Amino acid sequence: MAFLRGHSLAKSTKILLGLLVTISGLILVLRYREFRLNDEVNFYEIQIPFLQLIPRSTIYNPWVLVTAIFAEISIISFILSFGILFISSKFVERFWGYLEVIKFVGIVGSISNLITVVVAIISNIMREDVASMNKPLGGGISYYFGFLVVFKQLIPEHNIVLFQGLINFRVKHVPFAMLVLVSLWSSFVSRSLYPAVPSISSFFVSYFYLRFFQQFLAQPILPVTTTTGSPSTNDTANSSIITGDASDTFQLSEFFPSAIKPYLARVFDSIYEVSVLLGLVTPFNDEMVEQCNLRAQKSQEQASKQQKTVSASVAERRRQVALQVIEDRISKETATGGSTA
Repeated sequence: MAFLRGHSLAKSTKILLGLLVTISGLILVLRYREFRLNDEVNFYEIQIPFLQLIPRSTIYNPWVLVTAIFAEISIISFILSFGILFISSKFVERFWGYLEVIKFVGIVGSISNLITVVVAIISNIMREDVASMNKPLGGGISYYFGFLVVFKQLIPEHNIVLFQGLINFRVKHVPFAMLVLVSLWSSFVSRSLYPAVPSISSFFVSYFYLRFFQQFLAQPILPVTTTTGSPSTNDTANSSIITGDASDTFQLSEFFPSAIKPYLARVFDSIYEVSVLLGLVTPFNDEMVEQCNLRAQKSQEQASKQQKTVSASVAERRRQVALQVIEDRISKETATGGSTA
């Protein structure tokens, strides 16, 4: 736990990783204790229903919709969740503040878990699959796609380069590609609704939260905004509250390939109009759209500036290392030449 108290970690990162380590560790300890008391039971089949998302017992333990966000039972899923929380929360906190990052993970994770367990219960009843009612669900998959949506919102045009340029793609293309991947995995590998249901749920829940419900404090002159949970601004009297992200680059159709984007745009626009008529969402006006477009542009500029700073720092370190290697080589050659003489 000393690592989690490091001063270099963002505040939201410390809290989220602390919850992940605490809840997952507690589950491990309780499972091991149960195994010691009854060694005839398979360790991997032991469940902790008051911490894990189990369809049969969720109705009696509704708080597991939250605790299951951080409940990992395998070392691989724990490492994956640890890495995603470590990288994503640290980056996003620069734009939102630590409270909004924690709230985002809690809202997206708990609602995704609710959708997942309801779908699992209905599916198991229809298929008369009693065994699956005791299968634990939840974990970090409830927020993985949420962070992908956030990256699409903040840095859509950022290029990801892998293997020295062999693989090169933009952040805005990642969510759709991953949705296709998990859908294929569920169809042909796991042959179940998992992990497709929690992944798709996380995607849409995070999108609708960011698009229509997340609140920002916006300065009336500058298009710079912070979330209402961020303490980075003290002059809230001259600020106005913006709800949602009405920018053109964050439309739902922008997550999909250009070939099908025009057709999906019509469908999504119709759903939006019906939702406005039913009072489910608040309609965007032209002023809000313009202000959100300015904020999106500002966020992208800020992210690009940070990336350039990191790249420059890395290049400077490489230059220093190269110079040190050259100096060491010259020193060795000089010493060798002197001894030979």
